[in-house]
Amino acid sequence: MHNVGHIILHEVSPEEVEEAAGRRHIIIPAAPGGSEKRWKLFGRTAAGRYLVVVFTIRRKRFRTVTAYTMNVVERRVYATELKA
Repeated sequence: MHNVGHIILHEVSPEEVEEAAGRRHIIIPAAPGGSEKRWKLFGRTAAGRYLVVVFTIRRKRFRTVTAYTMNVVERRVYATELKA
């Protein structure tokens, strides 16, 4: 996984990112990073933690840019769909 140090600054582990990506999730476009397209993945870990994972695709591989705990507004919008 890329940017491990960066996601750890947000108190998210690489395992949590993998759990959120591997479980039910929602993906929407995010602001691009320069010329690179980025997406936001809204998901939950096995322990029930709500995360946002910002990622890009490079050389056909998922690359984490950053990850953080969902804020109140994001939870209000996406939590119901993630529980189903």
